[in-house]
Amino acid sequence: LAADQGHDGAQFRLGACYVDGTVVDQDHAKAVRLYRLAADQGLAMAQCGLAVWCMAGTGVNEDHAKGARLYRLAADQGLVHGQLGLAVCYTHGTGVAQDEAEAVRWSRLAADQGVAGAQYNIGMCYAKGAGVPQDIAEAARWWHLAAAQGCEPALGVITELGL
Repeated sequence: LAADQGHDGAQFRLGACYVDGTVVDQDHAKAVRLYRLAADQGLAMAQCGLAVWCMAGTGVNEDHAKGARLYRLAADQGLVHGQLGLAVCYTHGTGVAQDEAEAVRWSRLAADQGVAGAQYNIGMCYAKGAGVPQDIAEAARWWHLAAAQGCEPALGVITELGL
């Protein structure tokens, strides 16, 4: 098997099979072991998957600081899920010091890649002045980008505010 030969993508995919119980019996311990092997080789999806588990304490000990570090590794490689995860960490101060400006920075990277939820969040930041200067016109611009992709919360805000 490619996973046994150290191929990070194969380790990740086989780990995902153990998570879901697809083709093999569900086994979270094996999934964690395989994700760690792939993450240690720098595979962003595996780093992000482990980050989620560290945040929730699923299959591993709950460790928010480790989860945030793993999100950063994935985010630094441009993985949208890592960027969004890290943005949430900074928003709530989970595993890192709370920092609205950093939350906006990481959300914007995901938003610039077309992620509607991130675009909506950036709009909310501008509306509230959280991490950026308050600017309703800029908020509306981001909400319209999100709404164009069918983002229900963005559509609701636009309708509610008559934008």
